[in-house]
Amino acid sequence: MGGLVEAASGVADRRLLTTTFLPVLLFLGALAAVAVAGVGPAAATRWWSALGTQVQVTASGLVLAATLLLSQLIALHRVGLIRIYEGYWDALPYGRRLAERCRLRFTAADDQRWYLYPADEARLMPTMLGNILRGAEDHSRERYAIDGVTAWPRLYPALPDTFRQVFASASADLDLMITVSGLGLAFSLLGGALGAFLLPWYSALLCCWIGLFTAWWGYRGAVRAAEPYGELFRAAFDVHRWTLLDTMGLRRPTEYRAEAEQWRQLDKLWTAGAPDSDHAASLGFPTPTTGEPAPAQAKPPASGRPALVAGEPDSGTGETVPEAVPAVTSAGEPVAAAGTPALDGSQMRSLRLAPWLVAAAAMLGLLVVAGNLVIRTVTSPAHPRAVRALAPYRVLTAADVEGPSAADAVGRYPLRNVAEDAPLGPDVLGPRLPPGAADGRAVVSLRPKPGRLFADAAARGTTAALRLVPTATSRGRTGTPLILPEVTVLDLPGDGRTGLVVAVPAERLTALLGALADSDVYLVTTLR
Repeated sequence: MGGLVEAASGVADRRLLTTTFLPVLLFLGALAAVAVAGVGPAAATRWWSALGTQVQVTASGLVLAATLLLSQLIALHRVGLIRIYEGYWDALPYGRRLAERCRLRFTAADDQRWYLYPADEARLMPTMLGNILRGAEDHSRERYAIDGVTAWPRLYPALPDTFRQVFASASADLDLMITVSGLGLAFSLLGGALGAFLLPWYSALLCCWIGLFTAWWGYRGAVRAAEPYGELFRAAFDVHRWTLLDTMGLRRPTEYRAEAEQWRQLDKLWTAGAPDSDHAASLGFPTPTTGEPAPAQAKPPASGRPALVAGEPDSGTGETVPEAVPAVTSAGEPVAAAGTPALDGSQMRSLRLAPWLVAAAAMLGLLVVAGNLVIRTVTSPAHPRAVRALAPYRVLTAADVEGPSAADAVGRYPLRNVAEDAPLGPDVLGPRLPPGAADGRAVVSLRPKPGRLFADAAARGTTAALRLVPTATSRGRTGTPLILPEVTVLDLPGDGRTGLVVAVPAERLTALLGALADSDVYLVTTLR
């Protein structure tokens, strides 16, 4: 087994192993635990032991291979999962309307992470995770006119190795928590459905809520992991953006306006295929060698021009220079942008997450469990199984049965011999007997002569009076009837016409057998 794990570790890189493979393995193990709890640990152990060593090793290898394949598929589609968690819901039914309603609660700036969100309210996302990531994406555009989404695949290979290692660690934390949250939702559905088939209803409910709690916990962890991830994304452009220019062999700009124009033209080159014809020189191609005409250069600032100050207008263009970081107070609270009307407390409260959304989430979990229980009701559930070989008419205890509905079999009795690990269906078991109904009693199968048994009104599990009336002799005289007032009817072979299985007091067994040969047998029940 250790060799298989080492082989799997060699195939999967370390990041895939920690962010996807191990969570998937734990997820499959949790589903297996639900299944084992349903069929019974003893039965599962016997089944596994009966496979043999070679089959066990092969099965373990197949499980690890399936886990690795599932991990690769999740890693391949994780970007789409992250987009759903960010709030890109347009493709979902009523997704756009829900996104608009959820987006409103972020417009009040009533959040300690507000400074990480997009500055433009029109760019806000419906989830906290989406706002943190979009705020990081918009940072380079707001500061340097760099489209972060377009420039990032080109900048990342040019980053220093130490920075990429730190960024990869932050990205792995985000991937891990997103994977945990997604698998939590999957366990809520699959584990709840499996529990509804194999376990009592409250166990299915527990599986559902464990999955939902894991999904919520994973999402909160993803939000926390997104903060350093977004800060590093910002820092990559703040500190290393010129490294991309050096790698491309382009000149570095000498002023703020020239830098913004250079990045705008590079973005058009990357996305549209060509820069603006009248701003091609802003791309910053290297200075030509002697004898070649020099390209038009951006006009340098006039001598004596004051330095640009963040937050103040540029005397040359009239544009306001963006802040290097969002303005905050000494207490760490974000400062509202100028011209933005302040919102009073009632407006903020109206924009917060309404309590009915929480109630809707709770109802969703209950509906999932209710659906599972309905499926369990309309389909035939799995039957309990015998732990050992069982003799007929022996009252079952908890040590005799295992698996789903095992508690329902306790107190009942098998109608025939049952082999070990055989299912105990309704056709195998008699009804549940009252406590103590079999204590001190002997089980006897009565087979009177044809036509001498009268037990048409009897039923299994009932208590009745057994009356044996001797038949008339050749002289017309009969003996004294034998009456057993309280016998327990266990079975009625031939619908009570040919045989009868009853539990009688052990001390009356000899008298019963002695009177049976020459008597008519009546089973008398009392109507209540």
